[in-house]
Amino acid sequence: QRPAPQGGGLVKLEWFRRYDALPDPGLWQQVIQVWDTASKADELLNCPWVCGTWVVTDSGIYLKDVFREWMDYPRGKRAVASLAQRDNPAAVVVEDASTGASLLQELGQETMLPLVPFRPQGEKVVRLAVETPMIEAGKVYLPRAAPWLAEYERELAAFPNSTTQDQADMTSMTLKFLRDRGSGPQLIDGLFL
Repeated sequence: QRPAPQGGGLVKLEWFRRYDALPDPGLWQQVIQVWDTASKADELLNCPWVCGTWVVTDSGIYLKDVFREWMDYPRGKRAVASLAQRDNPAAVVVEDASTGASLLQELGQETMLPLVPFRPQGEKVVRLAVETPMIEAGKVYLPRAAPWLAEYERELAAFPNSTTQDQADMTSMTLKFLRDRGSGPQLIDGLFL
């Protein structure tokens, strides 16, 4: 176990709001899934594939589930299709690089999944730093309890010094995707409404 430094890191855990139950489905704008895949052959041993399933509402976004597993490409491809079938997302966002580029091409030919390529810009630290205002504004919700929550919090609290950065990267991808799409809570005059 590697505890996160007290008060350290780019993201403060107290910025996240907590939920006991997801909002009523009538309030959901959409469900999205965002994938950060292991992108290099040597990373398959060191970095897991991660999928965040998010519920988007007018008042905020709710992290419903985190799937995180060390997998080879064939298993990862099956996992993308399986989780999409489970949650019926409006968008399956995949980083358009290396493994993700292959996934987008193959699943685009083989399935009707609502695939959306995502091309990140800049370093991981800068990408998350740009998106932290939405978290700090209390517009990102985590469950009070979930099997994956402790590991997610540990990584986010220690970032950029965490041993893995896949969940932090998935989170910044999600927030940028929603900001670019104009989905969820909107930033008006420097404040999220």
